Amino acid sequence: MVALAGEIADGIVLWACPASYVRDVVVPTAREARAAAGKDPDTFAIVAAVPSAATDDPERAIDGMRGELVRYFGLPFYRRMFAAAGYGRDIAAYDAAGSDAARRHAIGAEFIADLCAIGDARAVADGVARYRAAGPVTPMISNIPGTAFIPTLHAAAPERTARSAAS
Repeated sequence: MVALAGEIADGIVLWACPASYVRDVVVPTAREARAAAGKDPDTFAIVAAVPSAATDDPERAIDGMRGELVRYFGLPFYRRMFAAAGYGRDIAAYDAAGSDAARRHAIGAEFIADLCAIGDARAVADGVARYRAAGPVTPMISNIPGTAFIPTLHAAAPERTARSAAS
């Protein structure tokens, strides 16, 4: 999908792609496909959803994110991507789980940390920065169920908040 998008499209919007996968797979694949098609790799837009929550209750946010992700762990494309990102243990734990609640908890903390930006304002800003560091990627802040979005937006873009306060 990424190679085809790099070849024929102007960009791609990603969902549930851990930052490490974006860095190690998406960016190089898109750039290579773009170059092979005779197109400038720098003209391809990569937008990655970054599930985020500025919160003093990270466990609630993690639980909300697990609730969102549990269905994706059952879908073939996402399973292949999660395995390629190094989270085969999470898939195996999901498959071995006997109940919906157990499947939710099979999604490990390391996966959630790679995918999301959760915690205090600094943790959210750092999580968004991981995606920016992955390459020419535009982070798209998405809300995690059960968390407040406006404080998360402020934490995700502290430079904009500081500029607005100075104006």
